[in-house]
Amino acid sequence: MKKFQILFIYVLLFLLNFFISCKLDNPNTNKLSSHFVPIKNYHKQNEFLELPKWFVEKPEISDVNFCYAYGAIYYDKKNEKQNLLVSAAVNIEKSKKIEITVIQSAHHQTGKLLAKTKIKESDVEIDESRIEQDYTIVKQFKLKKGILALVAENSQFVNIRSELFSSKIVIIDIQNPPEWVHTPPDEKGYIFGVGIAQDHSSPQNAWLEAEKNARADIAKQVNMKILNQGSDSQKQMWEWMKYNHQAISSVLLENVFIIKHGYCKTDRTYYALARMKEK
Repeated sequence: MKKFQILFIYVLLFLLNFFISCKLDNPNTNKLSSHFVPIKNYHKQNEFLELPKWFVEKPEISDVNFCYAYGAIYYDKKNEKQNLLVSAAVNIEKSKKIEITVIQSAHHQTGKLLAKTKIKESDVEIDESRIEQDYTIVKQFKLKKGILALVAENSQFVNIRSELFSSKIVIIDIQNPPEWVHTPPDEKGYIFGVGIAQDHSSPQNAWLEAEKNARADIAKQVNMKILNQGSDSQKQMWEWMKYNHQAISSVLLENVFIIKHGYCKTDRTYYALARMKEK
């Protein structure tokens, strides 16, 4: 009986050793090597970003003013929708008419002139009690921590079906900024502004900041045109303010629409392109 037990142990050890050898020799069952295979592909995929086509470039439909809305993801879908509609209402009102004050200041520090720009937009009024009657969410796209939406006013969106809008996802290269950042469009009758924002707490907040900066860029261009056409005393005042390292310009803008968005992973920067029709 004792000999049988010893023989059984030897057979068991032999089978265990044979099984371990097969596992190590077979590359298909090597868990360690298979674990590291996807890493190269993962970095390659991260060179691109997937965004809906309607967010990369705003759809153009006659007599319909679209705007973008941003919101957080809620368990309560009613609150989620309400927040998106409020965001949309604010952005639509800003696109119609907004006064932008740009304060450019600078000071000397260690022999260098350090510049700073502060942008203030006038407040807009919305009626939250009518928000669902006044605005329609056309498309939505979920990010990891938030939602992007394309929204239109109900009064303009009558008889236009949401199915007409593509849900196509665009894969964009994010190693470099979009071409329009360095070379904005040049189209007769329009002024274009480029807005840039560094990485924020969320992509939604960063794109909102970039949109504000794009409107401010148009405001500065309009202000320079006004100054160039103004009296000598206005120009002298502007030069005096610049000499004293502070310049304040306040401009009323109408019908300014955000038409494109972009992102560059290399410097973690978000971009927006605004367009305004010249009067």
